[in-house]
Amino acid sequence: MFTILFGALAVIVLVLMCFGIYIFAAYVFSRLGEKFRVGSFLQFLIPFYNIALLCDCARISRWFTVAIVAPGIVTAAMNIVSFYVFTEIFSSGAAMVAFASNVYLWGKIAERLGRNFWLWGIMTPVLLGLPILFLAFDGSMPYKDEGSSGENETRYIDV
Repeated sequence: MFTILFGALAVIVLVLMCFGIYIFAAYVFSRLGEKFRVGSFLQFLIPFYNIALLCDCARISRWFTVAIVAPGIVTAAMNIVSFYVFTEIFSSGAAMVAFASNVYLWGKIAERLGRNFWLWGIMTPVLLGLPILFLAFDGSMPYKDEGSSGENETRYIDV
């Protein structure tokens, strides 16, 4: 009886921890969004849409969200269909696509904040997102756009 209660409590704690991590990640992403004037905290809580908002921050197409999300979904589907025969092939291919997509996304965001594209792009997935905290909570702001016409022009991105 005690082991069942302990197991149930462990599952509840695990779910609450995952929920807390998701809320914290949404807050960090919303801090980045504030710098670029993109989205709000509630919008960053929506799964997959928060990645589209990060694509807006990086000034890349929202279709890029597919390159970040799809490898995991396609891998899971193909593994189920093939009864896990080709697990290693699908997983390694998906991992390469997801890694390259993350490098590009975070590199573009870092570049817009005046940081080195390759350093921050590669560091972010390798260090499991820790550099995102520095990008979100430091005082850096995006550089003025190349295409702006006025000196004191404020540009907004429609969401």
